[in-house]
Amino acid sequence: MSPRRLVALNLLRIYRPVALWFWVTMIVCVAVGMTVVSRLTDPTFSLWLVIPGLAAKYWLGVVGLLLVSLHLRQFVANGITRHDFLAGAAMAGVLLAVLFAAAVPLGHAAEQLLLHLAGPLPPQYPTTSPGTALREFGHVLPGALAFVVAGAAAAAGFYRFGAWGGLALLPIAVLPVAVAEALLGVNEKGGFDVRFVPYAAAVLITLAVTGLGALLFQREVRDVAIRRAAA
Repeated sequence: MSPRRLVALNLLRIYRPVALWFWVTMIVCVAVGMTVVSRLTDPTFSLWLVIPGLAAKYWLGVVGLLLVSLHLRQFVANGITRHDFLAGAAMAGVLLAVLFAAAVPLGHAAEQLLLHLAGPLPPQYPTTSPGTALREFGHVLPGALAFVVAGAAAAAGFYRFGAWGGLALLPIAVLPVAVAEALLGVNEKGGFDVRFVPYAAAVLITLAVTGLGALLFQREVRDVAIRRAAA
C-alpha cells in the first residue's frame, strides 16, 4: 500500500467514530426539534438544513486544524514524508467533504419522509426531490472543501511561523471560507442562496480560491520543521 493511501486510510479510521457520533447527535437534535416545531406550528423551514448543513462545515474546519496541530508530527515521526502526508491528507479531506455534503440532502429527504408520515406536509415546508438533492449537494460541497482547506492552512501558518506570523497569514488562510459563505449562503428558511454571481461562477470562484488556500497549506508544510512533543 502506498504511503499516501496509508495516511488517508488512517485519518479516515481516526475520524470515523467521531463522525458517527456527530451525525447521531445531529439526527437526535433535529428529530426532537422538528417534533416540537411541528406540534406548535406548521414548519416553514428545514431544521436539518439549518443545523447540520452549517455544523458539518465547522466540523470539517476543525478536522483541517487537527491535520497540522495533531497528525503531522505523528505521521512524520513514523516515517511518512511531508509530501505523502499532504497527498494522503488531501485524499481524506476530499472524501470527508463529499460524504458530509451528501449527508445534507439525504438527511433532508429523511426529515421530509418523517414529516409526511405524520400527516400532509406543511404548505411552506421546503420540500426536496432528486433535483433539489443534487442542488443541495452541489451547494454544500464547495463550502465543505473550503472549510477543510482553511482550517489546515490556518493551523499550518501558526505551526510554522508562530503566533504573529500565523495571525498575519490568517486572513489569507480563511479567505476560501469567506468566499464560500458570501457566494453560496443559507437563507432564513434553511434553503440555499446564490449571491452576486450565477451558481456556476460562484462554484468556480470558490474552488479557485480554495485551490489557492490548498497551495498555501502545501507551501507552509512541505519543508516545515517538526516540533518536539511537549514533555
